[in-house]
Amino acid sequence: MIALGLEPEPLAFRVRPLADECFDSWIDRVGRAHDVTRSVLFRHLGIEPALAGQDLGRGRRGLDTTWHQAFDGLVERLAWAVQCEKERISATFLACEASALLPRGLRHYACARCWYEARRAGKPEFIRREWILRASWRCREHGLPGKVPGEPGGRLSLAQLARLVVLAERSLAVARPSQKTIRRNSAILAQLVRQSEWQRHRAIDHAYRDRIAANVFHFSADRIAMLALAHGRRGAAPRRFETLISQALPERPTPGGGSLADQKPPYRLQAAFRTKPRSHWIAPELLSLLCAYGALRARQGREAVLQAA
Repeated sequence: MIALGLEPEPLAFRVRPLADECFDSWIDRVGRAHDVTRSVLFRHLGIEPALAGQDLGRGRRGLDTTWHQAFDGLVERLAWAVQCEKERISATFLACEASALLPRGLRHYACARCWYEARRAGKPEFIRREWILRASWRCREHGLPGKVPGEPGGRLSLAQLARLVVLAERSLAVARPSQKTIRRNSAILAQLVRQSEWQRHRAIDHAYRDRIAANVFHFSADRIAMLALAHGRRGAAPRRFETLISQALPERPTPGGGSLADQKPPYRLQAAFRTKPRSHWIAPELLSLLCAYGALRARQGREAVLQAA
């Protein structure tokens, strides 16, 4: 645990960012290693504590210009505290639009098999930058839909992680995504995560990008299942969900607004009740059914006579 009131010094545990790890995942691992909150960690290192409440997923790009100087100091201080290059800290941020990221409270999706293998190998469990994007729903390495194993830190047992792997494999079999949609998804993720990698993809599916990059499936009870279905052969449910979410809510009524329905006249002033005229029209389907039934009965009658003879 960090002792408050002392001069800033490099941290006791040099928890450095892993390859392709997002900033929130890394800074949370640093805090857990020293048993402190993010704000206490920042205060100890001489970093503006208010930055602990900011969304730092996109780094400098996601902050107002008034925070840029404090953010530059954050990167420099953190690199000094864990004794690594500033570029390694900067690599944890994303350069995409804010609408492409999941809300801050939902950035805990991960591949169960990745975490299972990491636990068995004694390696840290972390969240990749790609997994905090709204368009992300499957692990590129294992091809499994990402589940929610919980916050990193070993809260789930090895058996629980193994069970999540089995559930992910079953959900993939139900969705049956096509290779074409998987390639589309990989291209969009490459564009959002690494611009240099995106240069290799010439064809841009604008309709797919506009729909998936900023999708609202996280409002669903099972975001991953909705995304998997949207990339498979059962896309009707995701389409209905998107239509429902896109519907505008009715405006809040204001005093004096709106209009009243017409008042129903008294019974003595109403027109006399008239019965509807009787119609002899029959639905064509019903008439065809009756004719078919009559022909069948006639055929059955002829067969009965032949059998009796």
